[in-house]
Amino acid sequence: MVVVINILTLAVYVAGAYIMFKLSLITGILYVIFILVLEFQLYKNACTRCCYYGKMCAFGKGIIVSLFFKKGDPKKFAEKEISFKDLIPQLLIALIPLTVGVALLVSRGFDLLILLAMIYPVFSWVCLNQIIYGKLACKHCSICCPALNFFTKKKK
Repeated sequence: MVVVINILTLAVYVAGAYIMFKLSLITGILYVIFILVLEFQLYKNACTRCCYYGKMCAFGKGIIVSLFFKKGDPKKFAEKEISFKDLIPQLLIALIPLTVGVALLVSRGFDLLILLAMIYPVFSWVCLNQIIYGKLACKHCSICCPALNFFTKKKK
């Protein structure tokens, strides 16, 4: 499950980067930096406080983060409530390339690879994330994650 989830996530990043690099080298580099900053913040501010710190979670990040960061307070993590606004930076990973992709298709003409790179992240957010978080990961994690209530719509 860890490998599949990470491949699906990486595919969203690659699709977005492809579109952004098609626009220009600078936008591609800025997009990759944006993703790296978001991942760094997730590792540092969430994964360090997760009860899976140092252990295998559905995303494999518990073990990875323990190699680079000190453990945080799991109680503070569990008390946090996640809302839609917390997901906006993650949504931007798909929405920015989608917007740029539309502009590229309009200004430069039809390109099947750009179209596919636009469709996959949207498909991932609408369909795959519901399965990954709602059915695979969060459903089985009743221990400490504030995302549990958001993605499964039930109390711990």
